[in-house]
Amino acid sequence: MIASIVVAVVLVVVPASAPPGAVEVPETRIKLTVDPTPAPKPALRYLLLPEMRELTQGNPIPHYMKAVLEHESTSQAETMNRAALKQVDRAARMDKPDWQLLPKMKTDGFGLLLPDLQKMRFLATSLQGRFRDEIALRQFDAAVGTAKTLFALARHTGDHPTLIGTLVGIAIASVAIAPFEEMLEQPGCPNFYWALTNLPTPFITMEKAADGERVLVLSDLFRDLDDKNPMTTAQLKKVIAYIDRLRGLSDRELKTVAWLSGHAKDETYMEAARHRLIDSGIPAERLAGFSTYQVILLNERIEFEVQQDEALKLFNLSTWESLALLDAMPNQKGRALFADFLSAYGRVRRAQGRLEQRIALLRHVEALRLYAAAHAGKLPEKLADVGVPLPADPFTGKPVRYELVDGVAHLRGSPPKGEEQTPAYNLHYEITIRK
Repeated sequence: MIASIVVAVVLVVVPASAPPGAVEVPETRIKLTVDPTPAPKPALRYLLLPEMRELTQGNPIPHYMKAVLEHESTSQAETMNRAALKQVDRAARMDKPDWQLLPKMKTDGFGLLLPDLQKMRFLATSLQGRFRDEIALRQFDAAVGTAKTLFALARHTGDHPTLIGTLVGIAIASVAIAPFEEMLEQPGCPNFYWALTNLPTPFITMEKAADGERVLVLSDLFRDLDDKNPMTTAQLKKVIAYIDRLRGLSDRELKTVAWLSGHAKDETYMEAARHRLIDSGIPAERLAGFSTYQVILLNERIEFEVQQDEALKLFNLSTWESLALLDAMPNQKGRALFADFLSAYGRVRRAQGRLEQRIALLRHVEALRLYAAAHAGKLPEKLADVGVPLPADPFTGKPVRYELVDGVAHLRGSPPKGEEQTPAYNLHYEITIRK
């Protein structure tokens, strides 16, 4: 039986206790009918990432690209053949991913082209097809091997030094999870509680992407802004035109020169800007030779660096802590010239949290299968009865919401602030034990 994933609309609270005006919330409901299954012996027989004993030395990224290029040169098929995917399996078991992008990040900045990321998506789609074939045939050992390749591919992509690469890595992990859920429904499927428990947390890290973001922005956005010498009108026009282009302004939005003109008339702002630049190390006598617009742009560069670090320093906190602090940051749009370049950070962190939540919920599913195997196919009345450690909901830091209704278990993830009406952030696993 294949996992059925449907989007449904349900009340957040039980109707009997719902307050007047309770709103309906669209959710992603995933119905699974599963076997009660104990943990394998040995417990780590099935893992979801390649083990050290499977690894070889090398950089997998060129090998992934080579597999795609060989496919493109010999076939027009939408997915790769099995021989080509074997090459991808080998690449996924190399130990030192390196995208080798640092020099181009420094020279190209926002103009950096990233065609390789789309190729990684193609590999994931091809592997997903093989994964589903193996599941349909109940070839669980082979399916676990493909799961390892897919999850390793996601991790290697998430190691990309850009936020875009991080998002693609998260998307590839989701590509792997969909057939993994289907596998759980197959009769005889092993239990993966300990395999899920042994995945890295977070599964896709943000450190390299956050560091790369600072390289991209600071090496590109401000590359022609001089803090050593007075800038000519022509130089300033060039900088302003480039900022306008990067900001992608609509006809209704304030152009950079108009923004600068307005702030130039604000004596309080200008005095504070000059003091800030002197405090940053620019001598007062040098600053005296700078035009008003140059002073404003240099001040806004410092403001951007401050605000960027205020956001990026939160990335390695737990999801619920990170998002609470990101949401509490003051909205700088309109007040700071480069505020638009900070707007994506919260969205990326939410996407990372959504993947963590899905993995956490699947770990709960497998814990329920463990419990049912030890209790004649019955499900627990409450999660505290399960008997194995369970992760908190990444978006709340609290236990996952659970209820048992007519013998069917309901696991629900809580959405982050601002996503209460988004189905993808309202995950609901409905678990039935096969009789």
